[in-house]
Amino acid sequence: MGVLSWLFSSNKFLAHQYCYLRNPALIQLHLWSDLLIGVAYVAISLTLVYMVRRGRQDIPFHWMFLAFGAFIVACGGTHFMEIVTLTNPLYWLAGSVKAVTALASVSTALALPPLVPRALRLVRAAKLSDDRQAELEITNTALQQEILERRRAEAELRELADTLDARVRERTTELARANEKLAEQAEIVQHSHDAIFSWSLDGTINSWNPAAERVFGYPAVEIVGCNIALLVPTDQRSELGQLIDRVRAGEPTESLETIRTRKDGIIINVHLTVSPLKDAFGQIRGASVIARDITEQKRSEEQLQRVQKLESLGLIAGGVAHDFNNLLVGILGNASLALESLPPSHPDHVLLDNVVRASERAAHLTRQLLAYAGKGRFVSEKVNLSHLVRDISSLIQTSIPKSVQLRMELHNNLPVVDADPGQLQQVIMNLVINGAEAIGEHTGVVLVTSAVQRVDEAYIRQNFAGESLEEGTYVALEVHDSGCGMTEEVRARIFDPFFTTKFTGRGLGLSAVIGIIRSHKGAIRVYSEPGKGSTFKILLPAAEGQPKEAQLVSLQEELRGTGLVLVVDDEELIRQTAKAALERYGYAVLAAEDGQRGVDLFRKHMNEVKAVLLDMTMPVMGGEEAFRLIRLLCPTARVIVSSGYNEIEAIRRFTSKGIAAFIQKPYTAASLARILKLAIESEQDTSISQ
Repeated sequence: MGVLSWLFSSNKFLAHQYCYLRNPALIQLHLWSDLLIGVAYVAISLTLVYMVRRGRQDIPFHWMFLAFGAFIVACGGTHFMEIVTLTNPLYWLAGSVKAVTALASVSTALALPPLVPRALRLVRAAKLSDDRQAELEITNTALQQEILERRRAEAELRELADTLDARVRERTTELARANEKLAEQAEIVQHSHDAIFSWSLDGTINSWNPAAERVFGYPAVEIVGCNIALLVPTDQRSELGQLIDRVRAGEPTESLETIRTRKDGIIINVHLTVSPLKDAFGQIRGASVIARDITEQKRSEEQLQRVQKLESLGLIAGGVAHDFNNLLVGILGNASLALESLPPSHPDHVLLDNVVRASERAAHLTRQLLAYAGKGRFVSEKVNLSHLVRDISSLIQTSIPKSVQLRMELHNNLPVVDADPGQLQQVIMNLVINGAEAIGEHTGVVLVTSAVQRVDEAYIRQNFAGESLEEGTYVALEVHDSGCGMTEEVRARIFDPFFTTKFTGRGLGLSAVIGIIRSHKGAIRVYSEPGKGSTFKILLPAAEGQPKEAQLVSLQEELRGTGLVLVVDDEELIRQTAKAALERYGYAVLAAEDGQRGVDLFRKHMNEVKAVLLDMTMPVMGGEEAFRLIRLLCPTARVIVSSGYNEIEAIRRFTSKGIAAFIQKPYTAASLARILKLAIESEQDTSISQ
């Protein structure tokens, strides 16, 4: 305790601040300097102690680091004591601290020299270790480089392997796709509707698909290995040689229409596409052929051409007949007037009678032309075709030779058709008489059958291509004869006007038949082969309703009448003839040259005019427009429509509006007077025809 008292005794000395003259700045300088030095020494010592503790096993002479730490702490203690002595003169304590510091310093100084050789050896060993480490690092770098190169080589190998694998997969996919394409092509060939086959340069058939079997009739097992010439008609062999030459030259034939022979000997029309085939070296080894059967297409085209030709000729025939009928009105009307004015004993009576008869035969000829043109007189009613055939059977029988037997197989419950009975009678008579004439002087049979037939689009396309038929129910009439038949050339022309195989025929019979059938919205087809007879098949659209019962119209023998009649016609000869005929029978007549003039005259004399004789076709204003205006002026006006030919749709429009009668040109004076008297005396508007 005494020593401590001595150490901490300060009564005998002055503090350092007095030595520093109590200068605040100087005091602060020493204070902060000593404080920072002391803290730094303590921090360095703590760092050394921490390092020794963490790396004691690895640090040589670690006790020396602890000695340094003690020395540095002691040095720091002296600086702390300098701070204490600024205000407290504890110089004995400060001296003791310095003595400890001196002891630590001397001990450290004495311990360091012996350690120098050992430290140098450690340095040399460390340097050697560094050299070895450098060598090791060089070796390690080389090894790392080799490893990188090996890894790069392995990566390249893997990439090459992946590329090779991808190429293998791609090639496999391409091969699979090619196999699929080949399979698809094979599937297409197998299921194609066109015949597909191939042949070598010597003409040997190598492949044959199912469609080729259907088209040509040969199974594959029978025709493969045979020569392609088997399918080529004799007169087409030069064409085959040209095809083979084109194939040898590598030239394709993209479109060739020709004929080929089926196994059953039937000649068919085909469309060919011929392509050269090459082997792996590009050498021509044969040809592939795609063949399409166009027989029905060609037949349809030919039939359509015939129909178009008939339509064109029909327009000409209709126009000629119309104009000719207008001329015949003047001839027949005036001749009949002159004939009526002469007594039978008059020497000119026979001459005029011959004129009238010749005019009537000419009128019959023009009716045939009009029938061919589809513009004949058309008075439609409900007709049972079987009844119609039975009704005229006795007339037919007397018109054919006794060596020809007429047989009928008629359906008893046929639906009716909308038709003109007179025109259908003409068709039936014409076909039966033609059949009988085809039999000639030999014995034979003409068979007439009737039936109901349902017609669909496929049947129309196959049997009546080019005709304007619609799907539905039809009444079928067939006339078959056991005669000589017809060649293809004759069959193609039988409906042409003025074509005939008879020495005395005019060639208008079948032309009129097809015109009548077309005007009834029907169709006709002929089946015939030389030596096997002919069959004419007619289809007429079925209708609803019952057949019209025959009505007898009693006509008054006295044809004279009175009143004013308006005659409207653009032909002056017809106006003069009609005027003369009507005046002969007691009527007064006004005449107009066109529809507009006729309407104007009717407007002025409507209270006087008992009837109007109106032509259908006129310039300025046609008959239909004139009829409409006349009926507007007087709804009860009696209008008799007249025409050189009957335009069906126009007549139907007139009928729906109520014409009094229809008379077709040419007509006699008596027939005109009869129609006029019936029209005037009828109590209601009716369609009367002559």
